[in-house]
Amino acid sequence: MKHNLLFLVLTFIFSAGCKSNPHKAEQIETNMEKSSLVSGSTAVGVKKGDMVVQDKVQMSEKLRDLQNGVYSLEDKVYGTRKLGSLGLYGDLKSCRRKLASRQFGGSGTMMWTEPLDRVTDKEEEMKIGLDEKKDLVGVTEEYLKDRLARFTGYKTILQKRSDEFAEKIETCKAELAAKDMDANESNKVMVQEAPKASSDRAAINQYMCGFVRSGASLQALMMNAFAKGWLSLSDFKLDQNLIAASLKDAKGSSRDNGMLFNGWKLSFDNDKVTVGELLEEGKDARLQAWSYTRKEEVPGATQCLAAADGVWNR
Repeated sequence: MKHNLLFLVLTFIFSAGCKSNPHKAEQIETNMEKSSLVSGSTAVGVKKGDMVVQDKVQMSEKLRDLQNGVYSLEDKVYGTRKLGSLGLYGDLKSCRRKLASRQFGGSGTMMWTEPLDRVTDKEEEMKIGLDEKKDLVGVTEEYLKDRLARFTGYKTILQKRSDEFAEKIETCKAELAAKDMDANESNKVMVQEAPKASSDRAAINQYMCGFVRSGASLQALMMNAFAKGWLSLSDFKLDQNLIAASLKDAKGSSRDNGMLFNGWKLSFDNDKVTVGELLEEGKDARLQAWSYTRKEEVPGATQCLAAADGVWNR
């Protein structure tokens, strides 16, 4: 009985001594070794007794993959500068140049309207390595969310541009195949650069006639304009406000929150929306009124321009 009591006392003293050892904490692994999923994708664990939220790390991994995909897609569309590749942009220009040459019955001159719009040019470089925790020191979760949203917008624009270029290249090659080549003629072509919007007015007007309606989205308009090359994203600052002050129609009637686009006057319900906000899909503006100066230039104008030339509709 005495031996059993002595054993219990010694066991208690040994256990108490271990718990009070001031050096024991130094042996605890400081990195989070165990984690569990809480509320979907939020991973939590224990580090020095505190709960650690892993959202930022997961977000950085997603951003890294998205950025790599966007940069690759941009190189596919516009070529790689370091390697000197042309991309779909260069392939289309080369095909159009052949088509315009005298060898294929052209005039020897070509009007080139496609903008070279590398949409990520205004983004500061952000490299995320394998050690996200170290790389993300000083980077806020809000910054990562905004960057994720913008690169998602870039991806949408580039995918549409890729489809546009692929379709145009296919059409150009079909036109070339239908022509006979005359090797005795010159293959030299004088290329003249021109603003996209000025030479594609018919296509823009056709699109706009289908777009203008009460409540139409400014975000949808701008994304399509960038994707089709009617506007170049590189010409805008991310913090640039797209909404101007008031605009007047042909009768002098004024509407607030105006915007001009290729001859169209547009009035929205919001007085400030930046390019960055549209890309992030965090803010939008809805169309309230519109006008165009010459209805005869707009295909199907009776369906979208009920008012007289230059007068507000709605």
